[in-house]
Amino acid sequence: MSSAVPSERKGYRGYVTSRPFGGYSIPVPVQSLVLRDYCQRKGFVYVLPVNENIFQHSYLVLEGMIRNLSDFEGVLMCSTHMLPRRAARRRAIFDTVLGQGCSMHFVLEGLVLETPGDIEHIEELIQFAQIAAQAPVPHQALA
Repeated sequence: MSSAVPSERKGYRGYVTSRPFGGYSIPVPVQSLVLRDYCQRKGFVYVLPVNENIFQHSYLVLEGMIRNLSDFEGVLMCSTHMLPRRAARRRAIFDTVLGQGCSMHFVLEGLVLETPGDIEHIEELIQFAQIAAQAPVPHQALA
C-alpha cells in the first residue's frame, strides 16, 4: 500500500458473496479462508468480510461498505467476477475506493487496483472474460 494512506488505517476489509461468480460457486467460508490466507502471505491484517445479498445484480452491501473506508487500507475479494457487469457501475466502485486512498485486491486473479492507471488493465481483463463467456464451446473430439 502506498504511503499516502494514513497510518491509523489498519487492515483490509473482505467482501464475499453466496452467489456464483466466474463459473464457480465458492462457499462463503471458503472465500473467507482464501482472503485470510492472502492477507497472511502478504503480511496484511484481515478484517472479517461483509456478505453480499443473494439477489442477482445486487451490490448494496459492496456499495455501502466502500462509502466509508476511513478505518481500512483496502478491500479484498476473491475475483473481479464478483463486481457488477456494467462498466459504469464498476468504475464508480473503483473511483470511490481510490478516492479514499485505498486499494482493491482480487485474490484469484492476482490483481491489485492501487492507482487510476490500474483501472484500464482490470477493465480489459473483465471485458475479455465477458466476451469469452459468450463464445460457443467447441465440441470435444471423440476419443
